[in-house]
Amino acid sequence: MNSRFIFWRRQQREQDLERELRSDLELEAAEQQQENGLSADEARYAAQRAFGNATLVKEEVHAMWGGMWFADFLKDLQVMLRQMRKAPMFTAVAVISLALGIGGNAAIFTLIDAVLLKSLPVRDPAKLIVLGPEHGSGSGSGIPRNGSFSLYSYDLYKHLQGTHVFDGLCAVQSTTETGVSVRRPSWSESQLAQARLVSGNYFGVLGVNAAIGRTIVPTDDAPSAAPVAVVSFRYWKDRLGGDRSVIGSNIEVGGVSFTIVGVTPPQFYGETLRPDPPGLWLPLSADRPLNHARALIDDPDEHWLYLIGRLAPNVSGAQAQIRLGATLRNWLLTREGSEISAGTRARISRSHVELTPGGSGIVHMQRAYSLTLRLLLGISIAVLLITCANVANLLLARGTARTAETSVRLALGASRWRLIRQSLTESLTLALAGGALGLLAASAATKVLIALFFHGADYVPIQTSPDLRVFLFTLAVSCGAAIIFGLLPAIRTSSEAGPVIKGASPGIKGSRLSHRPFGLGTVLIVGEVAVSLVVLAGAGTFARSLANLSGQQFGFDRDRVLIVNIDTSHAGYDFKRLVPLYRQMYSRLNSLPGVKSASFSYYSPFNDCCWAFSVSVQGYMPKQGEEAHALLNRISPGYFQTLGTKVLRGRTFDERDTPGSTRIAVVNEEFVHRFLPNRDPIGRRFGIGGERDAGDLEIVGVVANAKYDTPRDEPTPMAFLPMLQVQAGESVSSGDETNFANVIEIRSTGRPDAIAAEVRHALAEIDPRLPVLRVGTLADDISLMLNQDNVIADLALFFAFLALVLSCLGLYGLMAYTVQRRTSEIGIRIALGAHRNAVIGMVIRDALLKGFIGILIGVPAAFAALQLVTDQLYGVSPNDPKYSAAAALVLLFCITFAGYLPARRASRVDPLTALRYE
Repeated sequence: MNSRFIFWRRQQREQDLERELRSDLELEAAEQQQENGLSADEARYAAQRAFGNATLVKEEVHAMWGGMWFADFLKDLQVMLRQMRKAPMFTAVAVISLALGIGGNAAIFTLIDAVLLKSLPVRDPAKLIVLGPEHGSGSGSGIPRNGSFSLYSYDLYKHLQGTHVFDGLCAVQSTTETGVSVRRPSWSESQLAQARLVSGNYFGVLGVNAAIGRTIVPTDDAPSAAPVAVVSFRYWKDRLGGDRSVIGSNIEVGGVSFTIVGVTPPQFYGETLRPDPPGLWLPLSADRPLNHARALIDDPDEHWLYLIGRLAPNVSGAQAQIRLGATLRNWLLTREGSEISAGTRARISRSHVELTPGGSGIVHMQRAYSLTLRLLLGISIAVLLITCANVANLLLARGTARTAETSVRLALGASRWRLIRQSLTESLTLALAGGALGLLAASAATKVLIALFFHGADYVPIQTSPDLRVFLFTLAVSCGAAIIFGLLPAIRTSSEAGPVIKGASPGIKGSRLSHRPFGLGTVLIVGEVAVSLVVLAGAGTFARSLANLSGQQFGFDRDRVLIVNIDTSHAGYDFKRLVPLYRQMYSRLNSLPGVKSASFSYYSPFNDCCWAFSVSVQGYMPKQGEEAHALLNRISPGYFQTLGTKVLRGRTFDERDTPGSTRIAVVNEEFVHRFLPNRDPIGRRFGIGGERDAGDLEIVGVVANAKYDTPRDEPTPMAFLPMLQVQAGESVSSGDETNFANVIEIRSTGRPDAIAAEVRHALAEIDPRLPVLRVGTLADDISLMLNQDNVIADLALFFAFLALVLSCLGLYGLMAYTVQRRTSEIGIRIALGAHRNAVIGMVIRDALLKGFIGILIGVPAAFAALQLVTDQLYGVSPNDPKYSAAAALVLLFCITFAGYLPARRASRVDPLTALRYE
């Protein structure tokens, strides 16, 4: 008989059991009356004594029935719900506290689930592989230092396709920042969109079909094919109005007309999870008409593609790596020709291809946010533990108040396990209620977290509503919390209930014996204080680290600088028209009212800078195994003045530096320190590339070190070349990828955003087709670069405040309960002459003792915890004691305040009332 049938027949079986017990008692009474000559009442009482505890018999029979646990659980649940209705304040405090703790965990786990655990929304994502560890992006040439390739040229991609180890191998442009100017005939002006160049088999390999129309196919990737584009579902709805007639219509991208052939499914965002994913996918062949001289597709030595594939049947990963490595090395040897140096041959022999799981696609964002999300989850779990300790203390006090009731239950035959199970049912009910409320709040909290983590993004393809995995996580956390805060109070209450039935009510009369200085409640409070100190010390450390990052000297003046991103390469400019354009922009922008100075460059600080090049410096001999590298930037005259970077020696660039003049460069302090120590750098020469290029550039000036890539950077050698000295036909090794200015820097006399409209108008006057991709400030770029550190610090401070409040509330509740249990004792002390201040001091000392013990445990725990996040800190030592000391002082102050309120109430106890207190 199954449990469901037993449940529905429970009432009948209970009636049968009642009749059987009644029949047994009647038979026993009849025997007693017949054998002992007792009256009917006496025989009935004698039969009850002989039979024993009927309730206990029922419980034993229920246990033997089996399958009745669910019915018992429902009965316990009904009892708990009635008790929770009778104590609404207790229920509200417990459920809201748990909702805060569980909801915070659910919100952070929702992000972890979306960023770190979910696979690409494609067919069989687990079968995808990525060729390389995906550490690089953008473009570059040569062999990586460790020999492991992450980026591939188009020519190498075609060679690797010939290994026949794949069911399909597709290529995708590695650069994530791919803003392009888009125009349609019906639009009044061009708009910015994110585009991605992909191979013709990209959608086929991923297994993505079009929601409308078709996807890009291999024939679209042929050099002679008509340009086509596939748009994302979101771009189609938001920018194209969700009109099906756009299929087959034209859209102008970067000045080139493309035919829209399809719309991707709503859930597809590409192979890379990122803020503002692509709105358009274009075939790789579009690189030629879009980028003209800058096109990379026909340069066999320029590596700029990620490769993603699916292995062919019966080909293992190890076999594929062997074949791919052999093909790669053969290709490299072919590219070098017959004359190969021993060093080059050794580097080629170390070259290889690593296959990495591709189920999550290209995992740049996953790597960037993994540690941060795990760190925040750890902090939120610590706060949840504090919440559990608080609720456990509430249940402990509630259980002590119901000791008499529990003792009666034991006397009537209930087992201790039955009482524990009933208490755990209450804990589970509270936890599930808190979890349900927390899960409802988690969706809104996730939206807040996404807005914090991806500040400035228009759209992030992360689902904020909880899915099954988040639901199961929340359920597991709720059940775990119920066990944590419910089990110990349940065991304690059931084990201490026995004596009360005898009439002694321990603690109510207030003897000193009833006050346990190191009872379970005290242990829980000590634990709360210890965990709170860890969270507070961590929050203080992260806040200090953020202050160090944002307040450091960057090597430039961030105030009053407007940054304008433009796209000269996609505006149809060729080399001959670049220098006149630059001169016109320089003259026009510097003449604007409110502009102190203006310049333009390929990179500006924290604006996707920079790419490292091999350099050769005359007179510098690299050490064994050392490869000399430096960052490179092309800049216009006035660049250092606009940014506020100090010129330490020599001169910077001006109108004299033309394509026909001596090729010059300005270097930073670190360049001189690394390659020209103890020598006058002015007049020295270096080159970009090998030794044969060492005399190409003459150093004419030295500027202060500045940070360009990330605020955590150590000083890096950097060279600056004149934008107006660009020569036609320069090779990549000489930096021709910087021929086109991407950034305009403008230092204003007032607020930089106040002149943004004038700058846009001036650029439109120079060329209406010149795309302005973005207008912001240098301070905004720095803030965006520090965003993740800001989020860590802000959330750590929020959780620290929450932990502090919860700890103080827990301590206040414990002290108030302790004072209540010691009311008679306090009344006697006052009646015997104790001063009220002495009573206050006694209670506060008790609270501070618990706090001191928690602090003694928390300080070493804080030191140990901070060792785990050393990489997240800047300018802060995890061993610095002042943050733990500051956290301890804050806790002691709050503990004193939390203890003072019940102490003050205790000092006002009337002795006569206290002596009568029950």
